[in-house]
Amino acid sequence: MKLSELRKRSFIEKVMLHCHDQSLYLVSVILDSEERYVTDDKGDFLKSFNKLSLQAKFKGLVIGKMVLRHQSPYDEMIGLSEEQTDNTLEVLIGGEAYAYDASGDESFH
Repeated sequence: MKLSELRKRSFIEKVMLHCHDQSLYLVSVILDSEERYVTDDKGDFLKSFNKLSLQAKFKGLVIGKMVLRHQSPYDEMIGLSEEQTDNTLEVLIGGEAYAYDASGDESFH
């Protein structure tokens, strides 16, 4: 899905920055419970070596969650079972779920 099309949406469920080899990040989103990779207007995958530059592309959009996702090939590298095991690590880095509600009376310590 093109980033320009995403900008027209009122809400994005989840934005995932996939961390690949040598700190290369690719971006996918969850829309209507379906994962789609994000592209630029030329159709090239939205990617960068700078995570913050990718986050900035979503400035002003309403996002439920933004996460950094990493899936390690370690099991495969050391010759463990061919069985598909999910070793996905996700870290919340933004979105409405991450935002602090400053209108509340509780303070963080």
